[in-house]
Amino acid sequence: MECRQISGGNRCQSWLVRLSEPEGGSRMVYLRYQPPRAPSVEPYTVWREAEIYRAIDMTGVPAARLVAVHAEHQAIITSALEGGAEYRRLSDEAQKSAIALEFVQALATLHSVPLASLPASDLTACPSIEDCIRQELQIWRSMYEEAGGVDQLIELALSWLDSNLPQASEAPVMVHGDAGPGNFLFKDGRLTGLIDWELAHGGDPMEDLAWFAMRCVMEPVPDFSACIAAYEAASSRKVDAARLLYFCVFVSTRVVIIRHRNVTGLPGNSIVSRALNRRLLVDALARAEGISLGLPQPMTSGPTARTRLYDGLIDDLRALTDSNSHEVSAFSKNAAKVLKYLREYDRYGAELEGRLAALLGPLIDGGAEASAEENLRRLTEAIASGAQNLGGLLQAFAAVCADEAQIAAPSSGRVATRGFPDFIRRLKPK
Repeated sequence: MECRQISGGNRCQSWLVRLSEPEGGSRMVYLRYQPPRAPSVEPYTVWREAEIYRAIDMTGVPAARLVAVHAEHQAIITSALEGGAEYRRLSDEAQKSAIALEFVQALATLHSVPLASLPASDLTACPSIEDCIRQELQIWRSMYEEAGGVDQLIELALSWLDSNLPQASEAPVMVHGDAGPGNFLFKDGRLTGLIDWELAHGGDPMEDLAWFAMRCVMEPVPDFSACIAAYEAASSRKVDAARLLYFCVFVSTRVVIIRHRNVTGLPGNSIVSRALNRRLLVDALARAEGISLGLPQPMTSGPTARTRLYDGLIDDLRALTDSNSHEVSAFSKNAAKVLKYLREYDRYGAELEGRLAALLGPLIDGGAEASAEENLRRLTEAIASGAQNLGGLLQAFAAVCADEAQIAAPSSGRVATRGFPDFIRRLKPK
């Protein structure tokens, strides 16, 4: 039996396995295993993913097919799809466009299947889109609270999401829950299937389009607007601007909560993800509210006495990134990202803290005289009670996120200044 472990999957381990057939010959299958974890409110398990595969079977959605489920361990076997997922590495723009258009066709196929027509399970228990959204909000709020600690931006986002539930008359459908580049496979310029179904659930088709927009920040498609037009034609469904902007807030909140939980991931990637996704969340909230945000002047603190030490270590690590050893190369790239962040924080950290206190003080009664810690506590209370100036608060968060992004920029590379596709930026909330 041939067995090869493959990368990806976050907390799950994955293998490609070649099985011998009883009648002769062999076939390749995909084994996905989730190691035991501490009890958690998080519902996303491999067994749950098996239920999703059962639900979408025979729907025409291009995806792997479930082969077997282990009765005792969180492990499943599915058919193995051909191709790779590294969309960003494609250099042929025509191929990238063709694959992106096939992807939105696949989404349209998925969204054409009413939730009520799928096999009955916990996944199909929501009678309306609003019920589905409320259920998802409860899941993600519980995951945030389970992690402990208070994040005022998450608190604000969850409060806004609760208060601005969209109205949708159409019936809920199965949504992928993390759709876009990186979560589909392709080969020879053609889509071979959607992967990573662990976050799938009943909901609003606009949610998957918001995920598509989010994932295009990291791995842009050549023409996002053309993809949306193709989706509308294939699904016979017009994009609802207000609902799409709502879900841009929701998917951004999910990603920020994932980083708040900080269960998995290399520290270097966590630094990049935190800076990028907090900035995107503030932007999504402002766009959903129709608020125009100004950006602060960049921080200007100069190098410190330790900057040269950081630079020397980063140069040493750069020499290892081309190592023939994948493990050595991955380690050095991650360590370099962390050191770049520490170097920038050593330079700008004091200025960042001072700017934060200056921004928060005017938003809170008596805040000018209070400590930063006390201001954050008061801000949390104000968000919970709804007694805050949303425009002023978003402007303050935008400034803080811009400062954090400046510190993370050397670690972030090309994504340091990326935002949602232009199509999203042009939408009007009402």
